[in-house]
Amino acid sequence: MTTPSTDSLKAAPATRPVEIDLVESPSSAPEITLGPGLPEGVQRFLAALLMVPAALILLSIRLVWLVRGVSGPFFFWQDRVGREGATFRILKIRTMTDKSGPVFADVEDTRVVPTGTFLRRTHLDELPQLWNVLRGDMLLVGPRPEQPGPYELLSKLLVGYESRVLMKPGMVALSNLRDGYARSIPEHRRRVVWDRWYIRNRSISTDMILLVHGVLRPFRLR
Repeated sequence: MTTPSTDSLKAAPATRPVEIDLVESPSSAPEITLGPGLPEGVQRFLAALLMVPAALILLSIRLVWLVRGVSGPFFFWQDRVGREGATFRILKIRTMTDKSGPVFADVEDTRVVPTGTFLRRTHLDELPQLWNVLRGDMLLVGPRPEQPGPYELLSKLLVGYESRVLMKPGMVALSNLRDGYARSIPEHRRRVVWDRWYIRNRSISTDMILLVHGVLRPFRLR
């Protein structure tokens, strides 16, 4: 098993706005096939087990909100693009003071509510997506789902981007573990490389390793 080459994953400056020059059309990426991974039934069973500690964590966060006086709803639903381009609604903890439209979010976004930066940095705002896994919208491990607007834009700009929807999206993604939030077009290009590598090489052992890293991720603040 080989990982993506270093040359294909060179860091890009996280600046906005970003302009890119395309050397290939988005449809020119080599086709890839979906590798076998941890069965969906097993992933849904694990999600059910994780719901108990997740509920305790969510309750603790809600209590902090009450102490900090954070107003507004705790949860929110948002449209995302799932397998084969089908749209579904994802459940998250609200971390924004407003929802001005689909943008490339940043962990340091100035619109976050109190505690929002912590929730984003630890990815605890994604805990409610265990419900999406139980519903069958998502998996525990897979490429992160994008909002419809940015998905349409990135599909036109980035070679191979649409291959990310060959499978159901996941809560834990190799690309996120490697690079965190994508704040620019070049960083989204890096994520495509990682996501395509994962889709092609996914296996039960790879999924288990990524899942363990995902569970430990909140304890690895940077």
